[in-house]
Amino acid sequence: MAVPSVAEVRSYLENYGIVAAQLSDTWITARIANFIVPYVEKITRQSFSSVKSVTEYHSGNGKNILILDRRPIVAVTEIAYVLGGNTQRILNLAMIETVSQQGILKSKTNYDEAFLLPLFAKGEYNIKVTYTYGTASPSDDVKEAMLYLAASRCLTFVGARTGGGSLGIQSHNRNYGSRGKYHDICQTLDADAHSILKKYSTSVVGS
Repeated sequence: MAVPSVAEVRSYLENYGIVAAQLSDTWITARIANFIVPYVEKITRQSFSSVKSVTEYHSGNGKNILILDRRPIVAVTEIAYVLGGNTQRILNLAMIETVSQQGILKSKTNYDEAFLLPLFAKGEYNIKVTYTYGTASPSDDVKEAMLYLAASRCLTFVGARTGGGSLGIQSHNRNYGSRGKYHDICQTLDADAHSILKKYSTSVVGS
């Protein structure tokens, strides 16, 4: 499933009068591609637009588990101890199990029982991991969150043309929020989007 289209954004904003004369298709497309998608990928540390490759350096913890920075893991292509300079020792990928959705690498051997050294020996940034992660397109709920954020961005841009603040007409005052006349709905859309994305976000990163 692809990211939200311009037509889907306009359909969601039905009855708000956001016509092409106010916001062009090009403007909406650019906001989705240049802001919405990168923002969602940044706060979730996931890729929803393509499968990407990354190389990370982690500090071994002396245990049989290593947590990577990004998820879901598609495949680990190389993992090695970095011993200094150009010297490194390649670890056996066959000894490593991947917990994809949690971004975890787990040793298949329990060294406590086998009297072996831990697979991820202690050290400071002594393990180099190259792996692929992400998906080619967002899931239904992530796409919905992107749609909310895109709609919020459109309404904020159009609403800001009012200048925000207070409008006084005789004895009647209408108070606009800091984001213009659509302030309240924009706040709701942002909150709903982040509520959806919360399960994809985690404060846990690799060592």
